Amino acid sequence: MDRNRKILISILALLVLSSVIAIVDISLRIQKTQDTQFALATPKFGPGIGLVRIEGPIEMSSGTSALGLKSGAEAIIQRLDDLEKNSSIKAVVIRINSPGGTVAASQEIYQKIWRLRKKNIPLVVSMADVAASGGYYVASACNYIMANYGTITGSIGVIAYSPNLKRLFEKLGIQMNVIKSGRFKDILSTHRDLAPEERIMIQEMIDASYRKFLKDIALGRNINISDIEPIADGRVMNGEAALKYKLIDGLGDFEDAVNKARELAGLSEDAPVYDDITHPFQQLLMNMEGMFRGQTILKEGMDYNNLYKFEYRYLP
Repeated sequence: MDRNRKILISILALLVLSSVIAIVDISLRIQKTQDTQFALATPKFGPGIGLVRIEGPIEMSSGTSALGLKSGAEAIIQRLDDLEKNSSIKAVVIRINSPGGTVAASQEIYQKIWRLRKKNIPLVVSMADVAASGGYYVASACNYIMANYGTITGSIGVIAYSPNLKRLFEKLGIQMNVIKSGRFKDILSTHRDLAPEERIMIQEMIDASYRKFLKDIALGRNINISDIEPIADGRVMNGEAALKYKLIDGLGDFEDAVNKARELAGLSEDAPVYDDITHPFQQLLMNMEGMFRGQTILKEGMDYNNLYKFEYRYLP
């Protein structure tokens, strides 16, 4: 029996190893195909453009992975730091595909981009599917913003949310024992209603973050706050409407944004783009790590980790 069990385990281990090798091989083939289709990644020397990717919800940090890689706003800021120190980088393209995120994280990325801009490093944004709320906030710090016709952008505003489960708790007979040091210590708790004075406090904080949002957009876009306010009501719009309202500077795809960055930096048409895409095998390990930690790319329902955060985020 022990011998049969060992044989079975060996077969299963071999199957798992074969599957991993097959996945890596496919990833490498896809990467090779992409490299031959897009000449943006070559040659990898000489003056060129640094590429920064902002994808998914913007948060300060989700920690350091087992591979030693940072994530979130800290990783984006680190990438910008590295490009700033690289003498070969003459311009930066920021590819944004994000609905926004937390207020503080969006503000830190904005400030880092603004500091680069003051050093006369041309910065061009390429908006993908979505660059809304905090995604647009970050973009507004750049010299030039380019979006696709179908890009969803705008959503200028601030939001905080918390579910009220009081009636559900009562139905289930659940009671919360709360011991607190002050009357507002459990503000936005899910087990009770929000008191009128608490709502006023939260609204004041929301309004302050909103004013900061408008001020920074006006600074980045070099326009008056009064020009932004009529459309800064949380509405979303496509790229064509964003151009009409002067939230962006042009319509085009990623390649158009790269060419614009070359133009602003005075680079040749074949100046290289320095990307930070991880190796396919490394990406595979990162995905496997996320699976083992119970994380998935797509989340259904409400994100309970963000119940008590103020956000520049588009929530459809």
